[in-house]
Amino acid sequence: MKKNYVLFAILSLMMFKGFAQPSTAPTTPPARSAGNVLSIYGTVYTNHVGTMFDPNWGQSGFGSASTAKAGKDTLLYYPNFNYQGIDFGGSLNVSSMTSVHIDLWSANCSKMDFYLIDAPTDHEKFYTITLTPSAWNSVDIPLSTYSNLGVTLNNIIQFKLVSNTPAASDVYVDNLYFWKSSNVPTITGFTIPAHSVGDAPFTLTDPTSNSTGAFTYTSSDSTVATISGKTVTIVGGGTTTITATQAAAGSYVAGTASATLVVNFPVPTSAAPTPTKSATNVISLWGNVYTNVDGINWFPGWGQATTFTGLNIGGDTTLEYASLNYEGVQATNPIDISKATNFHLDIWTPNAGSVVINLINSALVTGGGANQVGDTVILTKLGWNSLDIPMTKFKGLDFTKVDQVMFVGVTPATGGVIYLQNIYFWATSPLSVTLSDFKATKVGSVASLTWKSLSEVSNKGYDVQRSTNGTSWASVKFVAGKGSNSTYIFVDNNTTSGVTYYRLGIMDANGKVSYSSTVSVDFAKTNVKISFYPNPVKDRIIVTIPTIQSSSASLSLVNLSGKTVKTVQLTQGFNSNVSFDMLGLSKGIYILALKDSGSTQTTKVVVQ
Repeated sequence: MKKNYVLFAILSLMMFKGFAQPSTAPTTPPARSAGNVLSIYGTVYTNHVGTMFDPNWGQSGFGSASTAKAGKDTLLYYPNFNYQGIDFGGSLNVSSMTSVHIDLWSANCSKMDFYLIDAPTDHEKFYTITLTPSAWNSVDIPLSTYSNLGVTLNNIIQFKLVSNTPAASDVYVDNLYFWKSSNVPTITGFTIPAHSVGDAPFTLTDPTSNSTGAFTYTSSDSTVATISGKTVTIVGGGTTTITATQAAAGSYVAGTASATLVVNFPVPTSAAPTPTKSATNVISLWGNVYTNVDGINWFPGWGQATTFTGLNIGGDTTLEYASLNYEGVQATNPIDISKATNFHLDIWTPNAGSVVINLINSALVTGGGANQVGDTVILTKLGWNSLDIPMTKFKGLDFTKVDQVMFVGVTPATGGVIYLQNIYFWATSPLSVTLSDFKATKVGSVASLTWKSLSEVSNKGYDVQRSTNGTSWASVKFVAGKGSNSTYIFVDNNTTSGVTYYRLGIMDANGKVSYSSTVSVDFAKTNVKISFYPNPVKDRIIVTIPTIQSSSASLSLVNLSGKTVKTVQLTQGFNSNVSFDMLGLSKGIYILALKDSGSTQTTKVVVQ
C-alpha cells in the first residue's frame, strides 16, 4: 500500500504542475481618456471589435481563449503553445501611441518574444520579455522599439507571441492595449512623397505638433535612404520608414510620428543595340529581330517570389523581372542548340550586381547526368549589358534537348530588378533545323499536319510517322525540306477510329535522324448521314441532310488547316437541302461537317 500512496502523490504533483494558474488578477490599468488608449483585450477599456485571438497558424498551442478566471477578470489562456497569433481583423493606426502594454503570467515560461506585424510589407519584429515565473508580469514596450526596426505603426495588423524559453509553455494574458500619456504631443501631417533612384537629396518638412520640441529623424533602412539632420539622401530603391522624434518641451513628453518613403527604381528608356547576326545562324527565344521559337512560357509557376511584366521599351518588346529571387523559362518542346557557340542576352538593371543564368535539360532530372548548368554574370547598373556567353560555360549539359532557362539573383539574392531583350543562341555558321508550331488538327475524317521551320541547315527532309499507341511508329510520307522559314502541310487520309499519334523524323544530309515532339488527334465514329452534289464543284454545292434533331445544329465548310470558311446554323426539324456558294474559294480539298445532337458527320469536297 505504501507504494500506491507514493504513486498517488507523484500523480497529484504532476497534475498540480500541469494545471498551475494565477489565483489573482493583475493590477488594474489606470484610468485613461478614450483618445489615449486603444485596447485589444481586457475589462477596463473598450476593446477593438473584430480581433481573432485564436487564428489557426498551425501552432501547437492553438486552442482555448477566454477560458480561465482570476478574480473578476477573464483571461486569455494558451496551453502548451510554441507561438500564438492575434489578428485584429484589419489594420490599426497606432502611430499616435507611445507604448504597448501586456500582462503575462506563466509557471514555466521565463522568456517570451512579443511581435508587432505590419502590412503590406509584413514586417515581423519582436521584443524579448523576461518573465518572473508564477507571478503577474506587467510589461510596457515603447513602440519606438518596433518603428526603429522598420515596422510601420500606422498599419499594424497582428501580434505574435513566441515561447522563447522553453520552446513550449503555458501562458495567461490580460490587459493587452496600446497607450500614450496625456501629455504626449499630437503630431500630424507627416508624409513624404515617393522618389526615384538618382534623385537629388531633399529636405524634410517638420510635421505639425502642439509641442515646441525639436524634431530629429531616422531611416529604418540605410540601403534605401540615409538622413543627416533633415537632409535625406537616396541610396537605392525600396521602402524605408522615416521616424520623426520630437524632444520633450514644456509640459509635453517626447513623441514620435512615422512616414513611409518609397524609392522607385529607374527603368530603361531606350532599346538595347539591334542584333546583326544572320537569321540562319540564330535560334531566337525572345526579341523583335528574329522569328522566335513557339511555345515559350516566360513566367511558369515555380513558386518564385519574382513578379513578371511584359513591356515595350524603345520600341522593343521587353521582359521585366522584379523582386527577383529566381525565375524560370519553360519551352513546350526541347530545343536542339548543340551547334550554337554562344548564348546572347541584353540585360538592363538598376540594382542587380550579378545573376546566375542556368540552362536546363529537365529530362535528365530523373534520368541521370547534369541537368542544370549555370554561369554567373557581373552586371553594370543603369545601362544595357550585351552578353554573349560561350556555350563552354555550360559544359556537361546535353545541348540537344534544352527546355528551360533560369535566372537566379546573387547580389542581391532577393529584390533585384532586371529587364531583358534579344535572347537567342547563335553561331558563326548556320545552325541545325529548328521547328516551330508542329500541330495535328482533326478536319472531318482526315488529319491535317502543319509545321514551320525557323532554320534548315543541311536538312534533307521530314519523315512523317504515325502510331496508334504512341510507341510503335510507321513511316507515312517523306516530305523534302524547302529551306529556312518554310511552312509545311501534310494531310493523312488513312486515319482510324480512336487516337492517332504523329511525329516528324528530321533527317539531315548525312542521314542522321532526330525526332520532333509527338502530337495526336482523336477520331470518333459518328452515325449522322450527309450527301451533296456536285463533286468536284466550281461555284455552288447542294447539301442534302437528314432531319435535324438538335436546336443548335450547324453545317460548316472547313479547310485543311482547320479554319471554318462558311457555316450555316440549322433549326430543329429542318430536313431540306442547303446551298453553299463556293465562289472565291481557293482550289483544293475542303471538309463538310454536319454537327447534330452531339455527333458529327464529315465528308470531303474538291473545289476546282
